[in-house]
Amino acid sequence: MCSQAAECLALWRAVGSMESTRSKTEVWLIGQHITEITGAQLPSRGDVLRLFFHGHNEHKKTVNDSASEVAASVISFWNKARIPTVTEKSIGRKVVDLFLMWKGLKKNCTRTTDTQRKKEETFCDELEDLFDVAHPKAMQLLTIKEDRAFLAAQREKGRRGVMQE
Repeated sequence: MCSQAAECLALWRAVGSMESTRSKTEVWLIGQHITEITGAQLPSRGDVLRLFFHGHNEHKKTVNDSASEVAASVISFWNKARIPTVTEKSIGRKVVDLFLMWKGLKKNCTRTTDTQRKKEETFCDELEDLFDVAHPKAMQLLTIKEDRAFLAAQREKGRRGVMQE
């Protein structure tokens, strides 16, 4: 009996340490989380939330710790584009606000009212929009015409334009 219990315990531990399946790691309305921000465009709101949930769910970090880590990643990505940004602390608050918005929708996800569905659709549409952390006077501070055009294009619906080395 003891050997069977030990085998069961070993099997349970092995199963517990296995990689999670995609369905277990998928976040409602957000999709799969990401480990880093990549690409040639500035990060979207969805990219930021996916990275946030990677730290918050996978690494069991607190909301503020995960938001701070995301803020550092976002600011380094914006620095690659040479666009002035707000402070890292402000970006962290913005990440937390975005998470709280998602959490409010998640709280009411079982409701099937038109209002709830409309809020979810609006939220999903906004996930593809730019996570805008540019300095309030970024357009005036940018001296290169192409950088101003890139920022303006990224702020548009559909976020056209890519960063060039």
